[in-house]
Amino acid sequence: MLVESLESLPFAAVLVSVGGHVLEVNRAFIALTSMTVAQLRGRPFDEALCPDLDPPTVQRIRHALASRQLFADEVLCQRANGAPFWNDLMLLPVHGPPGADATMVALFRDVTARRTAEHTVGTSAAKNRLLLDLIQAGIVVHQATGEITYANAKATQLLGVTYDTALGALITDPRWRFIREDGSVLPLEEFPVTRALTTRALVRNMVVGLTRDSDQQLVWLMGNAYPVLDHTGVVSEVVVSFTDVTSVKQAERALQKSEERLRLVLQGSNDGPWDWDLDTGEIYYSPRYWEMLGYAVDEIAADSSTWVRLLHGDDQAVVPARLEQLLRSDATTYEIECRMRHKAGPFLQILARGFIFRDAAGVARRISGTLSDLTERRALEERLQQSQKMEAIGQLAGGVAHDFNNLLAVIVGNLEMVLSDDAEPADQREFVAEAIGAARRGADLTRRLLSFSRQQPLQSTVVDVHEVITNLSRVLRRVIDETIRVEVRVAPDLPHIRIDVGLLDNALLNLAINARDAMPRGGTLTIHVDGVNAADARLLCDAVLEPCEYVRITVADSGIGMSTDVSARALEPFFTTKPLGRGTGLGLSMVYGFVKQSGGQMVLDSTPGVGTAVTLLFPASDVPNSDRVVLVEPVVHGAASSETVVLVVEDDPNVRRLCLRTLSLLGYSTLSAEDGADALRVIDAVERVDLVLTDVVMPNAMSGPELASEIARRWPDLTVIYMSGYTADFLARETETSVSFRLLQKPFTVTELALAVHNAIVSRQS
Repeated sequence: MLVESLESLPFAAVLVSVGGHVLEVNRAFIALTSMTVAQLRGRPFDEALCPDLDPPTVQRIRHALASRQLFADEVLCQRANGAPFWNDLMLLPVHGPPGADATMVALFRDVTARRTAEHTVGTSAAKNRLLLDLIQAGIVVHQATGEITYANAKATQLLGVTYDTALGALITDPRWRFIREDGSVLPLEEFPVTRALTTRALVRNMVVGLTRDSDQQLVWLMGNAYPVLDHTGVVSEVVVSFTDVTSVKQAERALQKSEERLRLVLQGSNDGPWDWDLDTGEIYYSPRYWEMLGYAVDEIAADSSTWVRLLHGDDQAVVPARLEQLLRSDATTYEIECRMRHKAGPFLQILARGFIFRDAAGVARRISGTLSDLTERRALEERLQQSQKMEAIGQLAGGVAHDFNNLLAVIVGNLEMVLSDDAEPADQREFVAEAIGAARRGADLTRRLLSFSRQQPLQSTVVDVHEVITNLSRVLRRVIDETIRVEVRVAPDLPHIRIDVGLLDNALLNLAINARDAMPRGGTLTIHVDGVNAADARLLCDAVLEPCEYVRITVADSGIGMSTDVSARALEPFFTTKPLGRGTGLGLSMVYGFVKQSGGQMVLDSTPGVGTAVTLLFPASDVPNSDRVVLVEPVVHGAASSETVVLVVEDDPNVRRLCLRTLSLLGYSTLSAEDGADALRVIDAVERVDLVLTDVVMPNAMSGPELASEIARRWPDLTVIYMSGYTADFLARETETSVSFRLLQKPFTVTELALAVHNAIVSRQS
């Protein structure tokens, strides 16, 4: 392949081995030197050089061959007959196939004519200038006045002029519209010929652009200007030689555009590129790489171990070992997640991925790829998982509370019947009363579970937060230790909120007690209340908020705080860090459920050794405070007539028997059914039913709401009361029927059952 490539080159070329011996030459080299392949193959490359070449130059060439470094200079070489010629020699390192020993390619270009022109151009040598037309480089000769006295064929072609129009032209000719590489206009004093005239020094490798008059094409030229001095040291002529580098500049521009495109793509993706040459150990970290980690470019030492030093302590052994394993395998891509330290201190979740470049033998030579910051994405995923977990726990808690309410309904109802019997001895009545108290504490536990699962009914009214906090502060003085200072700050002119004030009091008192327990040696409990707009509220939490004003209530302490692991589980039901018997683990979860059910948001922020702050956000209400809840002592109402018939529909036989027994004691006639279909058969079969008391969740494909819908269609005058461990809010969400309903919340007392039935009968009669 290398030999074939050698023949395709437009220059004379020689393939040189590691030891500096000739391996192959192309036909262009044979034509240039008249040497054959047989004469040169296996011979030292030095034999192609002229014996008169100075030793330092020979030494430089040998060093370039031995170290495989680029070499470019004009040196004397010789032809087969020993005739010397000037050669523009270039040595380039090449990579051959496995096992090949070719290491360098030498390119030859005969520049004898140009060198001769530089030394012999003058009035007496004018006849020799015709030879310069054969050179494939433009040559222009200027007098000291700047006037052109000669231009060879290649020069007129590149400049887009004819020989006749070029002769006599001055350097101020408007056709010479030269520009710099950055596109700006090149002033006259920076023209190569002008600089050579003014400095009397050689001007080398100057690149200029020219828009030709002939075709309006932009060409790029790289030229040298040689001042010719007379015997007095005065510049008599300037010889300018130049070659066409337009294709090179176009390639450079294309590369720049490609690099700019890549930079914009990487910038848009927010990834930080890096590149590691495993052979040399050289590593490149892009500006975006450092920006991602909070550093300026070159702010810290950048070597192949820098990225390891920035890893989290737990990753410093694992991640390099994983990368080493990939390098030893045949993998061509890699993808590793790790933690890297940001300059500000915190660790970022980083994804490193890219390519492993291997040689023909499969050995890894280079790694190139990007870093992506996954910190925000991982945080969002964790919040989503936490939200889903809390939702699942809430559903489980609601289901447990529902079933437990059925049990409590039976326990409380039967115990109340026993307690209502005046014949019971006093000591027995005391035992029963204690059992009822325990059952009611169990009912309170289920209410907390329902509150967490947002199934607890709310008695919401529009309240003045200032008044609520003021009343609460009086209670706190009695329950908070004297070693804890209580600070209450309430902003003036706060908007009202619609809330269940009893549950709000319980929630705030719960938070205050938690704060007290977190400060066993004293500290400061702060309750701060103010108003915030929706934009500021969104900065506090990630939830979607309605565009309205919010009331913010923050309960903060200066206690021991919570670790990250504890904070992540603090809202889970039954999770507690308190000693056994000191807490149920339902406090924060109950507050969380209440806040969410009230349409608000809760934010927990805790730092070990600093303290904890719990912020509650409630939407403001523009409804005037006209709601007033009047508490009336309930009165047990018996049946107005024993002819009133109540049908009890309940799949739990214990709850069904309790309801039937209680209603019978209250003077009602009763019927029973264990599911919806059975209830419809009973109503069809009897002459009269005044009221249906039905459970909500029942087996056999017909629920309480579905039964109510069918009753409303067939017997529109028949009243239905639901009884359920779930709530009215829950039923409203889950029931698609438009039938209105009354709800008796389990576990209910005899008084509550009597009142519900009495009110329903009275409402039906009116």
